[in-house]
Amino acid sequence: MSMLEPEVTCIAPDTWCISEFRLVNAFLLAGRDKAVLIDTGCGIADLSRIVAALTDKPFFVLLTHGHADHTGGLIRLPGIQTYVGPEDRDMNRKMPCDNRFRRMYIEYRVDFRFPGEGHKQALLDMLPPDPGIVKFEDFLPLSEGMHFDLGGRTLQAVHTPGHSEGSYCFLDSATDILFSGDTVNNSIILMRQPDNDLRLVAQYRETLKKLWDMSDRYALLAIGHDGSTVDKQLVKDYLDLTDGLLKGSIQGSYEESGFRKGDVARLGLAELWYQCDA
Repeated sequence: MSMLEPEVTCIAPDTWCISEFRLVNAFLLAGRDKAVLIDTGCGIADLSRIVAALTDKPFFVLLTHGHADHTGGLIRLPGIQTYVGPEDRDMNRKMPCDNRFRRMYIEYRVDFRFPGEGHKQALLDMLPPDPGIVKFEDFLPLSEGMHFDLGGRTLQAVHTPGHSEGSYCFLDSATDILFSGDTVNNSIILMRQPDNDLRLVAQYRETLKKLWDMSDRYALLAIGHDGSTVDKQLVKDYLDLTDGLLKGSIQGSYEESGFRKGDVARLGLAELWYQCDA
């Protein structure tokens, strides 16, 4: 049996980053009365055991978006109340999070995010037997401005389309942290668009402007991959980068790096794969 364990880091009072073997992050926040799990990882790790070790409060789940690497852990959390952006509700039909997906994710991501002798096989050995498919139709819909009261601590939902139509960030006023999922990471993927147009870049730029306009309400971002928190300046770097792409003052180029292939542009700390093929 593998001795590998997910990394759990306290990033603020009653706030933990649960890194699923550096592949993807989930975040647990506890209030006076209840707790919330923001994203659930792929389902390689047993999140129910980890959450129980951190808090005895009843908890629910908020999903930053519907991609399988953020929703697959729900298979380990049967019956947990879960919220998702309604625009992403059909994603489990397009990209079902079953063990075929988890094996693919391990094969393509571990060498870059969690390198180490025997790591791939150790994670493959952890996969739950025949877990089935997470059904999004059972989830509750998120909407702009929704508030979630944990008891002395409230989260606000912010609709942030770009990486996916139903992407949401969650603002925690108690810690001045914006939980940004894959809306703002150290490296962002926007899939290739028909005729290589910039419609998705333009949509993402509007999201970034919205987030920067409210940046006096948070200091840090809690991100979905490649670390746990970053300074909010990253939002401005992405805003300036998308402005440059739309105005033509910044030009990207095709690259292949790790598991990413496509057109990429960089500015400051921002790296945007804005016509990504994989």
